[in-house]
Amino acid sequence: MREEKDTIREYYNADPKKEWDRLKKRHPYEKYITIHMMDRYIRPGDTILDIGGGPGHYSIHYAQLGHDVTLFDLSEENVRFAKKKARQYGTKINAMQGDAMDLSRFADNSFDVVFLMGPLYHLLEEKNRKKALNEAKRVLKPGGFLFTSFILMYGGVIFGLRDLPGSILEEREKLQILYEITAKDESASFEAFTFSYMTSIRDAKALMASIPGLSTETMFGQESILSPYKNVLAESPRKVRQAWYDYAIRFCEKEDYMTHTEHLMFVSVKE
Repeated sequence: MREEKDTIREYYNADPKKEWDRLKKRHPYEKYITIHMMDRYIRPGDTILDIGGGPGHYSIHYAQLGHDVTLFDLSEENVRFAKKKARQYGTKINAMQGDAMDLSRFADNSFDVVFLMGPLYHLLEEKNRKKALNEAKRVLKPGGFLFTSFILMYGGVIFGLRDLPGSILEEREKLQILYEITAKDESASFEAFTFSYMTSIRDAKALMASIPGLSTETMFGQESILSPYKNVLAESPRKVRQAWYDYAIRFCEKEDYMTHTEHLMFVSVKE
C-alpha cells in the first residue's frame, strides 16, 4: 500500500498542470455537466470539503461563488498549484495535503457538502474504498450531500477506440487485459496511467449501497454521451460545442447511455 501511495503521489506531483488542462482544454464538458448537476444540491453558503481536489478546478469554482472551501489532496504539488490558481482567479481556498482514508483533522459533521472525486480511482482494495467513503460520511453533516466519482471500466474502451484504435491489434498486456475484463462486465485494480481502480456500474452501485447512513439521490455520467466524441467536439465551433453540452445533460442520468461516459458520479445524502 505504501509503495502504491508513493507512486500515485509522485504521478500527480510531476505535473499538476496536466490535470488542470484536462478539464480546462481537453475535457471541458466533464466539468460543465458535473457542475450543472452539483448545482441542483449545493446551497448558498454551504461549506465544502473537496477530497482529492487535485489542482483545484471545483474548489476554485465554488470559492468564487462565496463558499468556504477546503481542498484536501494526496499531492503536495496539487495543493501548491491549487493555492496559486485560486490567487490568480481572485479567490481564496483552504488547501492541505493528506490521505482520503484519514480525515482525523476534521471533526464529525463539519461540512455541508463533501466531494470525493478522485481518491476512489486509486484505492485498489475494497476495504480502503469503504474506509474513504466512511470518512467522507463522518465529516459530512446530517442532511448534507456527498458527491462520489468512479472511473468506469468501459471508459478504457472509449479511450482506446477514440484515441488509440490500433490498440485492439496490439499485444500490450495492460490494454488487452483491460479490454477483456470490460467485456466480462467486471471491475479491476491494475497499473494503468498509475495504480488505478476501474469499476462496472453494478459494482459501483453495490459499494455505495454498502455504506450505512448514505442514501443515493441519483447517479450520472460526468461526460454524459460526449466521451466518444471528444475529438469531433474539439474541432467544432464554440456554439456547436455548447449546444451539444446542453443537449448531453438530458442523457446524463439515463443508465442506458452510460457506456458513453468515462466517469460516473453518485450524489448521496447523509441520513
